[in-house]
Amino acid sequence: MYDFKTFPDLLKYIDHDVHNEKFLSYLEGTQWVTFTSQQFVNTSRKVANAFAAKGITKGTTVAIISDSSPFWLMVDFALQELGAISVPIFANISSENLIYQIEDAEIHYMFIASQEKFDQLQEHIPKMELVVTLDVKDEADNIIHFDQFIKEASEIPAYQVEIDGDDLATIIYTSGSTGRPKGVELTHKNFMSQLIDVVQVIPLHEKHIALSFLPLAHIFERMVMSYYLASGLSVYFADDVKNVGNLIKEVRPTIMTVVPRLLDKIYTKMHENASNAKGIKWLIAKMAFSRADHKDVESAPNIVDRLSQKLVYKKLLEALGGRIDFLISGGAPLSQTTERFFTNIGVTIYQGYGLSETSPVISVNTPTDHKFGTTGKALPSVEVALMEDDELLVKGPNVMKGYHKQPEKTAQTIEDGWLHTGDLASIDAQGYITIKSRKKELFKTSTGKYVSAIVIEQSLAQSKWIEYALLVADNQPYVTALLFLDPLIIESYAQKKRLRGDTFEEYVTDPKVEKLIAAVVDQTNKHLNAWEKVKKFTLVTELPTIENHILTPSMKVSRHKAYDRYHEMIEKMYSKTEGDS
Repeated sequence: MYDFKTFPDLLKYIDHDVHNEKFLSYLEGTQWVTFTSQQFVNTSRKVANAFAAKGITKGTTVAIISDSSPFWLMVDFALQELGAISVPIFANISSENLIYQIEDAEIHYMFIASQEKFDQLQEHIPKMELVVTLDVKDEADNIIHFDQFIKEASEIPAYQVEIDGDDLATIIYTSGSTGRPKGVELTHKNFMSQLIDVVQVIPLHEKHIALSFLPLAHIFERMVMSYYLASGLSVYFADDVKNVGNLIKEVRPTIMTVVPRLLDKIYTKMHENASNAKGIKWLIAKMAFSRADHKDVESAPNIVDRLSQKLVYKKLLEALGGRIDFLISGGAPLSQTTERFFTNIGVTIYQGYGLSETSPVISVNTPTDHKFGTTGKALPSVEVALMEDDELLVKGPNVMKGYHKQPEKTAQTIEDGWLHTGDLASIDAQGYITIKSRKKELFKTSTGKYVSAIVIEQSLAQSKWIEYALLVADNQPYVTALLFLDPLIIESYAQKKRLRGDTFEEYVTDPKVEKLIAAVVDQTNKHLNAWEKVKKFTLVTELPTIENHILTPSMKVSRHKAYDRYHEMIEKMYSKTEGDS
């Protein structure tokens, strides 16, 4: 059982109780470079000495602008040693939000890993007191490379700082999917309460191996990473999310944290590969995949299941490295279709639920308490309750200090210690929580009927053709959808069918493509109530990106940004045309 109160407590624990020669590894080209647990501790303290010598003290805000790596962690832990406040910034953030966050957090010190982000901040670099870089070429007086930075650091600690659990540790800016990003203030106690809780429900040990590919700027992966470090296991950082498939086979992890969109992609790819099989292999794959898609996860395996396991599922598990113990999903709702498939092929998904404002985990399924289709039970120190409208409320040591410089929004979100999640949920007699929808995403049509957007969007995006789906229904007479197609799948189809045109935008407007997508929509509509059915849809010919503000850094569609950008398309779907009732 851990008894940490602050990040420095955690670093001391790693120093004395963790002994791992392959603690943190990252790729340089095709070669893995490794930090031992002792090197991690020593380097973190050297970085703290170097920051202290440059005038960083308790309460100083420092931006971390970097892809996930051991360097990200060492800079963060160094700042925590000083009582400074780290401000993680997504490496793929838009220029507009990047500049806003730097100004809002009053940043004068930075760690920047990439030349791209350095160039993006060129206008602000001269105003900084210190910029520590990793792979950046510049020789200004306020810029220093990481290696030189720690080389100049004194071996003797230049700091004497008293840090309390209630001290601010970090400001994490939300993705901004519903407006301007808000800075979530989290304390040392917020983080440490999560470690103390999680070790009780998901015990890990030093023999586990983790592959990390989610951004550490996201609170989900950052909290999980702290638990990895405390557990003393080996962590391998992916160099690129596009390379994850290869790295899974190479690293063969026993634990990974994932977002549902990745699981959906794997699900779709596995089904596509199966459909391309020939002859007897196709018949066997069809039988096995159908069984995995539809079998009740609670029912006992029969002869078909055992045969499928031997001939098909075993190969699918090898694609996931062959030895996954924990596949933990968070960050967004997981569809039951995807969860059922993975469960039936032999991979238990431990779905959890949380918010940046709750550090982040509120509930999670565990090896001892697991229920299909739910987000598990609340963590030991977390209290949950439901309002009359079923909005979930949360209270506990994991609840944020507040929103940075926004006392009014803080007061609206936290009342009498209870945080309003904005999510509609149910809690069964055993304590399992099921998230039904975001309060803002339970649409009410102009006819007075309610439509849960997330469920329908998930169903549409389950198709290999559709990358993202965005419903429109609030205060409208019927449901419509903006659909963003998968460019690789569409381009492959266009080449096979020899569609006219040379670009993705031209392929999307081809009648054959529209007919394909209409069939997908029809299939989804079969399972919906009359008022929930998607009556019209529009295929958006541009790709959603962070730069056009349609995607947030955590790769979610920004609903209000998309509505604003495509308002003419939306209006057209509701304009009276021939055949409309």
